[in-house]
Amino acid sequence: MTMTTDPPIPLIATADDRARTGTGQPLPPGHGNNPQRISQATYGRFRTIDLHITEARHPRRPPCQPGGRSEQGRKMSWSQICTALDVWRHLGGTALTILGGESSLHPDFVHALRYARAIGYDEIATVTDGLAPAARTLRGLAPTELSYVQISLDGGSHLTHDQLHGPGAFATTMATAADLTERGFDVRFTCTVSRTNRDDCLKLLDLADRLGIRRITYQALSPIGRGRADHGAALTPREWIAFYQQLPGAAAGHSTDVHYQPAHAYPDTLDAFTATGYPGCRGRTLDRISLFPDGRCYLCSALAGTDLHYATMTPDGTITLNRDDNEFDLFTATLTHPACGVCTLRPACGGGCPAETVLTGSASCADDPGILPVCRLWTTPLPT
Repeated sequence: MTMTTDPPIPLIATADDRARTGTGQPLPPGHGNNPQRISQATYGRFRTIDLHITEARHPRRPPCQPGGRSEQGRKMSWSQICTALDVWRHLGGTALTILGGESSLHPDFVHALRYARAIGYDEIATVTDGLAPAARTLRGLAPTELSYVQISLDGGSHLTHDQLHGPGAFATTMATAADLTERGFDVRFTCTVSRTNRDDCLKLLDLADRLGIRRITYQALSPIGRGRADHGAALTPREWIAFYQQLPGAAAGHSTDVHYQPAHAYPDTLDAFTATGYPGCRGRTLDRISLFPDGRCYLCSALAGTDLHYATMTPDGTITLNRDDNEFDLFTATLTHPACGVCTLRPACGGGCPAETVLTGSASCADDPGILPVCRLWTTPLPT
């Protein structure tokens, strides 16, 4: 089965179109005339686009991509970037995040941001390690060109962050954050929490207030990428719940907004997540799509190191659904057959998290029936 825009829209680049992008980068043949209106289904299919323009990372940064992607270091061509942005904009995309590896290492990083703005993406963000190469690239941008910049951290001080990134990395990243906030960017921190840094990472609250950081999001070290290689560093589900349950007290009196990734929860707390917008498994909502340089498209980026992709996108923009084992089939199957196989908490759990079972070999709720898995692609603000 092949998905195409309906009706097909001719895309012919002109000199005016190239000027309009503000990139100075010639557009590939077939790009330029983009629609002013998008016919979008009410459930908002594929509103959120995560575009991994490169899998390369800074040498000092530990591997973060699943399935060895960081080591392969593939990157999208300029033509591939433009095609992906065009096609998924036609299909309803409004919120775009440019990702890597370290996305700012891609030679067309700035061009991609400006082209996305020119064709109508409403929210454009990027994720960075904030090291020196990224800082140099970001200095060439104005605050109006990004909705926000998300800086990834592995601790709240050099004591923990530099263990993974090398001496001086934390100071460099903080200097980048300070420069961006002083220039008027909306800067946000995302901190990956492990057994190594779970106490230290709370120091980010004071630091964020001093720097003027808009938001901190705490996320659990995942059983993918670095988490797979260093599985002993990951918190258990109950340890993670204990961590995020202390956040309201730790954040009291701070001006920075605090969000967190529930990942796991006790059954009697799930209603509170639903009240703040928890949609259930993001692999079933068709709200988010993650694209990688090899053309694979995933509904759940946690599975990006597996063959369970949703579709493949060719260089000409054709999207072909995966006819083999497909992640969408995996996620919808849990509506009738729980991922753990022994669920006593349905329908509250929504069938569990089959991605977790694929990646770790077992369901956390099977190992500990007192907890529920919560979609790792969703974050929630602290209760007010």
